[in-house]
Amino acid sequence: MKLLLLFCLFAAAAFAQDAAPVDWKTLATEFSQDQAAAAAKYQGKMITVTGPVSAIAGGDDTLDNPSVAVTLSTQDGPGPDVKCLFENEDLEPNTQLYVPDDGSEALIKTVDPTGNVTGSRPFVQAGQQITVTGSYLEFDAGDIVIRHCRLVGGAGSP
Repeated sequence: MKLLLLFCLFAAAAFAQDAAPVDWKTLATEFSQDQAAAAAKYQGKMITVTGPVSAIAGGDDTLDNPSVAVTLSTQDGPGPDVKCLFENEDLEPNTQLYVPDDGSEALIKTVDPTGNVTGSRPFVQAGQQITVTGSYLEFDAGDIVIRHCRLVGGAGSP
Protein backbone atom coordinates (compact mmCIF):
# COMPACT_ATOMS: atom_id res chain seq x y z
CA MET A 1 0.00 0.00 0.00
CA LYS A 2 2.80 2.42 0.87
CA LEU A 3 4.53 1.58 -2.41
CA LEU A 4 1.36 2.40 -4.34
CA LEU A 5 0.99 5.71 -2.50
CA LEU A 6 4.62 6.62 -3.25
CA PHE A 7 4.15 5.76 -6.91
CA CYS A 8 1.04 7.96 -7.12
CA LEU A 9 2.84 10.88 -5.46
CA PHE A 10 5.82 10.45 -7.82
CA ALA A 11 3.54 10.32 -10.88
CA ALA A 12 1.66 13.44 -9.74
CA ALA A 13 4.93 15.31 -9.22
CA ALA A 14 6.22 14.26 -12.64
CA PHE A 15 2.95 15.34 -14.27
CA ALA A 16 3.07 18.71 -12.56
CA GLN A 17 6.65 19.29 -13.77
CA ASP A 18 5.79 18.33 -17.37
CA ALA A 19 2.64 20.46 -17.42
CA ALA A 20 4.15 23.94 -16.89
CA PRO A 21 2.02 26.29 -19.03
CA VAL A 22 3.52 27.58 -22.27
CA ASP A 23 2.07 30.04 -24.77
CA TRP A 24 1.44 28.50 -28.21
CA LYS A 25 3.74 31.12 -29.82
CA THR A 26 6.62 30.04 -27.58
CA LEU A 27 6.07 26.41 -28.53
CA ALA A 28 5.82 27.27 -32.24
CA THR A 29 9.02 29.36 -32.06
CA GLU A 30 10.90 26.47 -30.45
CA PHE A 31 9.89 24.15 -33.30
CA SER A 32 10.64 26.81 -35.94
CA GLN A 33 14.16 27.37 -34.61
CA ASP A 34 15.19 23.73 -34.02
CA GLN A 35 12.59 21.08 -34.77
CA ALA A 36 14.74 18.15 -33.62
CA ALA A 37 15.67 19.75 -30.29
CA ALA A 38 12.07 20.79 -29.58
CA ALA A 39 10.73 17.32 -30.44
CA ALA A 40 13.33 15.73 -28.13
CA LYS A 41 12.46 18.19 -25.35
CA TYR A 42 8.74 17.37 -25.44
CA GLN A 43 8.80 13.68 -26.44
CA GLY A 44 6.83 11.64 -23.90
CA LYS A 45 5.87 14.75 -21.92
CA MET A 46 2.62 16.35 -20.92
CA ILE A 47 2.28 19.89 -22.25
CA THR A 48 -0.04 22.63 -21.03
CA VAL A 49 -0.44 25.21 -23.76
CA THR A 50 -2.53 28.38 -24.07
CA GLY A 51 -3.67 30.11 -27.22
CA PRO A 52 -6.50 31.28 -29.45
CA VAL A 53 -8.62 28.73 -31.31
CA SER A 54 -8.15 29.39 -35.04
CA ALA A 55 -9.81 26.25 -36.43
CA ILE A 56 -11.91 23.28 -35.35
CA ALA A 57 -12.20 20.11 -37.42
CA GLY A 58 -14.16 16.95 -36.75
CA GLY A 59 -13.04 13.48 -37.70
CA ASP A 60 -9.33 14.26 -37.74
CA ASP A 61 -7.55 11.11 -38.89
CA THR A 62 -4.08 11.81 -37.50
CA LEU A 63 -4.78 8.90 -35.16
CA ASP A 64 -6.34 5.50 -35.76
CA ASN A 65 -9.43 6.68 -33.88
CA PRO A 66 -10.98 9.83 -35.36
CA SER A 67 -10.82 12.81 -33.07
CA VAL A 68 -11.65 16.51 -33.01
CA ALA A 69 -8.69 18.74 -33.84
CA VAL A 70 -8.61 22.19 -32.26
CA THR A 71 -5.89 24.36 -33.78
CA LEU A 72 -4.19 27.09 -31.78
CA SER A 73 -2.64 29.85 -33.90
CA THR A 74 -3.08 33.30 -35.40
CA GLN A 75 -2.55 34.57 -38.94
CA ASP A 76 0.58 36.43 -37.82
CA GLY A 77 1.95 33.41 -35.92
CA PRO A 78 5.62 32.50 -35.81
CA GLY A 79 5.32 29.27 -37.79
CA PRO A 80 3.79 25.90 -36.94
CA ASP A 81 0.29 25.61 -35.54
CA VAL A 82 -0.49 23.63 -32.41
CA LYS A 83 -3.03 20.89 -33.20
CA CYS A 84 -4.80 19.66 -30.05
CA LEU A 85 -6.55 16.32 -30.50
CA PHE A 86 -9.57 15.69 -28.29
CA GLU A 87 -10.53 12.02 -28.46
CA ASN A 88 -13.96 10.63 -27.66
CA GLU A 89 -12.31 7.78 -25.72
CA ASP A 90 -11.09 10.38 -23.18
CA LEU A 91 -14.57 11.74 -22.47
CA GLU A 92 -17.08 10.70 -19.84
CA PRO A 93 -19.21 7.68 -20.75
CA ASN A 94 -22.17 8.43 -23.05
CA THR A 95 -20.63 11.64 -24.39
CA GLN A 96 -18.99 12.47 -27.71
CA LEU A 97 -17.62 15.51 -29.48
CA TYR A 98 -19.38 16.94 -32.50
CA VAL A 99 -18.33 19.67 -34.94
CA PRO A 100 -21.04 21.29 -37.12
CA ASP A 101 -20.28 21.68 -40.83
CA ASP A 102 -19.21 25.33 -40.48
CA GLY A 103 -16.38 24.38 -38.06
CA SER A 104 -17.05 27.37 -35.83
CA GLU A 105 -17.43 25.35 -32.65
CA ALA A 106 -17.28 21.93 -31.05
CA LEU A 107 -20.08 20.60 -28.89
CA ILE A 108 -20.25 17.79 -26.36
CA LYS A 109 -23.25 15.61 -27.06
CA THR A 110 -24.76 13.28 -24.51
CA VAL A 111 -26.16 10.03 -25.86
CA ASP A 112 -28.24 7.23 -24.45
CA PRO A 113 -27.03 3.59 -24.55
CA THR A 114 -28.52 3.12 -28.04
CA GLY A 115 -26.70 6.17 -29.44
CA ASN A 116 -29.59 8.63 -29.54
CA VAL A 117 -28.58 12.22 -28.74
CA THR A 118 -30.17 13.37 -25.49
CA GLY A 119 -28.55 16.81 -25.21
CA SER A 120 -25.53 18.95 -26.01
CA ARG A 121 -23.46 21.73 -24.53
CA PRO A 122 -20.76 24.07 -25.88
CA PHE A 123 -17.17 22.85 -25.73
CA VAL A 124 -14.96 25.35 -27.63
CA GLN A 125 -15.51 28.07 -30.22
CA ALA A 126 -13.29 29.59 -32.89
CA GLY A 127 -11.64 32.74 -31.54
CA GLN A 128 -11.83 31.58 -27.92
CA GLN A 129 -8.67 31.72 -25.78
CA ILE A 130 -8.14 28.28 -24.17
CA THR A 131 -5.66 26.35 -22.06
CA VAL A 132 -5.16 22.70 -22.95
CA THR A 133 -3.19 19.87 -21.37
CA GLY A 134 -2.19 16.82 -23.39
CA SER A 135 0.72 14.60 -24.36
CA TYR A 136 3.09 15.60 -27.16
CA LEU A 137 2.66 13.16 -30.06
CA GLU A 138 4.71 14.44 -32.99
CA PHE A 139 5.59 17.22 -35.39
CA ASP A 140 3.60 16.30 -38.48
CA ALA A 141 3.02 18.20 -41.73
CA GLY A 142 3.97 21.49 -40.09
CA ASP A 143 1.80 20.99 -37.00
CA ILE A 144 2.81 20.38 -33.40
CA VAL A 145 0.42 17.57 -32.49
CA ILE A 146 -0.77 17.06 -28.91
CA ARG A 147 -3.16 14.20 -28.12
CA HIS A 148 -5.41 13.11 -25.24
CA CYS A 149 -6.17 16.79 -24.72
CA ARG A 150 -8.30 18.21 -21.95
CA LEU A 151 -9.39 21.78 -21.35
CA VAL A 152 -7.94 23.35 -18.24
CA GLY A 153 -10.37 25.37 -16.13
CA GLY A 154 -12.92 25.87 -18.90
CA ALA A 155 -16.68 25.65 -18.64
CA GLY A 156 -16.67 23.29 -21.61
CA SER A 157 -14.36 20.77 -19.97
CA PRO A 158 -15.47 17.20 -20.55
